[in-house]
Amino acid sequence: MGWAEAETDGASLPDARLKRRLSRVLEPLSAQPTESIPAASGTWADTKAAYRLFDNDRVDAVDILDGHSRATLRRIAGEPVVLLVQDTTFLSDIRDLQGRGVGTPRLTKRAEYLLHPSVAFSENRVNLGVLGHHFWQRPAERAGRRRAVCPLEEKESDRWLLGYDMACAPQALNPDTLVVNVADREGDIDEWLLAGEFDERVSDRAAYLIRARCNRRVAQSANRSLWETLAPAPVLGQTRISITQRPGRRARVATLNVRSRTVMFHRTRRRGHPATSVTVTAVYAQESQPPAGEPTLEWLW
Repeated sequence: MGWAEAETDGASLPDARLKRRLSRVLEPLSAQPTESIPAASGTWADTKAAYRLFDNDRVDAVDILDGHSRATLRRIAGEPVVLLVQDTTFLSDIRDLQGRGVGTPRLTKRAEYLLHPSVAFSENRVNLGVLGHHFWQRPAERAGRRRAVCPLEEKESDRWLLGYDMACAPQALNPDTLVVNVADREGDIDEWLLAGEFDERVSDRAAYLIRARCNRRVAQSANRSLWETLAPAPVLGQTRISITQRPGRRARVATLNVRSRTVMFHRTRRRGHPATSVTVTAVYAQESQPPAGEPTLEWLW
């Protein structure tokens, strides 16, 4: 049995023939992931087989990913620590509604699609697979001022809580594995901090690591913000990271001082619930000696 057959063996497809076709489609696409489907498939027959699979009304994205997700769960069970990383990919489809000419206003139709997967990694940075995903189309009419009064379930921010719930499932199944849900700054929302607050009576809550976006007020410090509270904390250690080159920044190896403190945020709000306090452990990494003319690198989680 090849790797593709093994990955799709647990898929809940309505027909065994669809499962065999899925494994045959995965082989060439994985060998050339940056190519188009016709280029990766190689022959017209294999190209048609791939498109027929994707166009089959009895098969959806969840069905295609099902076997792989089950295999990912098995790999998670064999690891002491698993990082389950959430992120969002945007796909915009912009089409002209009429021909363009000199002095002709451009009328377009815009459709935006978002894919939000949860990808599992071992502590040695080995990709264990995609545990699940959420996919939706952004409505043409933006929320605008209604955003402040919309419940979280009607906002795109809800995807972070859905992803965190997904991380809690393997944590409940594997109590000897530490599952850490990881997110960038978009995931820094009050609802997640409240949902993931540590409670020794609850064993199925996954840990989380969220890059800070909001400079919240800290309860223990009089009128001090999160960054101001972490900056004078004692250095617990150092780590070195490779920084890639980009416009206005040279490539280098940066040495970061790592600080940490347990902090409490007052009046953390969840719509429909009273304001409450939440306690988190904050980690602050700051470059110790940036080169002359370069901004100091820093991250806070």
